[in-house]
Amino acid sequence: MPAERYYIESELTKSDEVILEGLEFHHLTNVMRSKAGEKVEIVNGSGCLATATILHVEKKKAVLEIDELFNAPKPAHQVILAQAIPRLNRLDFIVEKGTELGMTELWLFPGDRSERKELSTSQIERLKSITVAALKQCGRLYLPQIMMKPALAKWPSAPISLYFGDLSPTAPLFSDLMGQKHDRNIIFCTGPESGFSENEAKKLIELGASGVKLHSHILRTDTASLAALTLITHQL
Repeated sequence: MPAERYYIESELTKSDEVILEGLEFHHLTNVMRSKAGEKVEIVNGSGCLATATILHVEKKKAVLEIDELFNAPKPAHQVILAQAIPRLNRLDFIVEKGTELGMTELWLFPGDRSERKELSTSQIERLKSITVAALKQCGRLYLPQIMMKPALAKWPSAPISLYFGDLSPTAPLFSDLMGQKHDRNIIFCTGPESGFSENEAKKLIELGASGVKLHSHILRTDTASLAALTLITHQL
């Protein structure tokens, strides 16, 4: 099996020719030093895995021919991480590891206590590139979607079961509550480094969210998000 996978954001069809450019082309030629005639794997983030043959390598692109295709069924569940925007280094880590752990969507919103209230187009594109790299590395075939959402105060409703990290000593364990409810579609909401404000906590309760405990210790925002994803995917 080829040692590396490459990402092309397009529909893949058997016997079609596809073009590899940009960072993926750089990795193919300068890192892996692949040559014409070699076999590689291609993913498109929409459930398709293809084996392909490199036909020829040009100055800024490589042309490949699709040999075989495998289409994986779309996951039957939704695992949505709703994350108040944290510091960028923590966000990079959440995006990378969240992709590996199987989140299907990442909702980013400005928390009342977030140091950063918005992300630029280039920052969002960077996050998407992190999901692509993680997708290729971990072997999953569906790319998680990254969406910008308004502040919690403007959320009209929760379409599926909603949970959030609650520091109250009486909050139930997340794993216990999930085991009782048998949810297949879940949104887990995590605050920024300084946690949710009082108004945000009230809003989450109004939305029907369940406050839960992830651990006996207070967790950092990135640790909390990844701990929640681990518990969710273990239960599904």
